[in-house]
Amino acid sequence: MTVAPSPETLPRVVVAYGVSDAPAAEALERALAQVSDVTLRRDDQPAGIARACDLAIFVIGPTPAPGLLLRLGIYLGALGRERIMVWPLAGAEITADLESLVLVRHVQAIKDHLAQLPEGSRPEPKPPVARRLRRSLGTASSAQHGGQLRIADISASGALLGTFGEIPENQILDLDVTLGNGRKIRVAARVVRIQHPQWGRVGGVGVQFVRFEGASKAILEDYLDAGAAALAAMAFHPGMQIPEA
Repeated sequence: MTVAPSPETLPRVVVAYGVSDAPAAEALERALAQVSDVTLRRDDQPAGIARACDLAIFVIGPTPAPGLLLRLGIYLGALGRERIMVWPLAGAEITADLESLVLVRHVQAIKDHLAQLPEGSRPEPKPPVARRLRRSLGTASSAQHGGQLRIADISASGALLGTFGEIPENQILDLDVTLGNGRKIRVAARVVRIQHPQWGRVGGVGVQFVRFEGASKAILEDYLDAGAAALAAMAFHPGMQIPEA
């Protein structure tokens, strides 16, 4: 008598998808149910622990959500290319980055790949290591944009602001900025570039500061100097926590 494998012995598969592609992801889950332990991960749900699975399949539709592509990059870094598959739907645009991965259009190809995975080959979780605290760079708000923008990077001359939509180039924004140390400044900034989201890269706009109000410039410079000093200290004390500026 043939004994069905238990969920503990089946390879763990994550199927990641956008909201509009749920029917395709659910069909894939049913097709793989007998040969794998499948977990569905919608792009607006928590990503889970990438290294806890044996294979990740990304369902890519005609208009994939930026969050789905970002998640693909996270899983790619955790698992490696040999454990990532892309299931393109009709009308999906296959970019150069996606072409470099394994594209599958037949369930049998996935089953064959799972059968070739060495038993117990799931990547081992990395041991915990001392890590520095990630410094928050703060937020900015603009009456023109009508929302709060996360600061992804900042310097004395400009910043990269994470946005959920494009802001036209050359537009002047009056920004009320709350820095990571809680201090506030007010600046006028010109949008000089648009950065589309890609794997490991936030989507947003690059701005150049064109005017500082009051003591805003000095406050920003003090904040940046404190951050630079904390980073310099890391060279002498690896693994130490960096205090907030």
